Amino acid sequence: MLGQEKDTVAFLRAYKSSLTDIQTYVSQLYAKYSTDGVLSLNDMYLKTRYSDMEKEINNIVKSLGNKEKDYFKSELTKTYEKSYISTGTILTEGIPKLAINFNKIPTGFVNTALTYPWSGDSYSNRIWKNKEALISNLKQTLTRGFINGSSISNMTKDLKGVLDGSATACRKLIRTEAMHCIGASHNDTYKAAGVKRVKFITAEDDRVCKICNGIANSSKNPFLIEDAPMIPIHANSRSISIPYFED
Repeated sequence: MLGQEKDTVAFLRAYKSSLTDIQTYVSQLYAKYSTDGVLSLNDMYLKTRYSDMEKEINNIVKSLGNKEKDYFKSELTKTYEKSYISTGTILTEGIPKLAINFNKIPTGFVNTALTYPWSGDSYSNRIWKNKEALISNLKQTLTRGFINGSSISNMTKDLKGVLDGSATACRKLIRTEAMHCIGASHNDTYKAAGVKRVKFITAEDDRVCKICNGIANSSKNPFLIEDAPMIPIHANSRSISIPYFED
């Protein structure tokens, strides 16, 4: 997933761009309406200043959300396709009689993997929930700063902290969704190859959580493929399912 990590870092520049846009807008507000370097909430409530600010913040974050959604769809599609083909190649080499062209992904497989609400919600909805939280946190930070009489330097610093937190959430989400697409592609290739059972395995170190360890040591493991736990079990999980064949 190294290539995907590099692409994620590149995408996070969109957060830096959004931060710059917000900081520039807030700096303009201070330049126009502050007194002795302080912009109070009363100053912002004059005329339509505060509502105008809300609209500007909403527009900037909405644009960021649209870019994030497009990025997720593109990267997750590439992740699924690459994993499906590589896993199919390995299965074909291991089962010489398997006459399946894994280079051609069946229609609908990718879309099903991307839209299935495996964690209780789709990645698209989670993106917009994160953006709603970002808008709320930005407004709270600005309002608190106006009330406390924050200087522009302190305000821009606080806004950066809010955007950095949202970027971290974005990075965590793409990692988790990428692991789901890999897990879904594995299951799809296993089923196409006629695999009946899969074995849930974990990374063999002391960082394995109790949940994954409990599943790995379950009496049901190896699982019937239709009963196998959905991968990933949780964010940043390193567990996977592999084909299991009876001796």
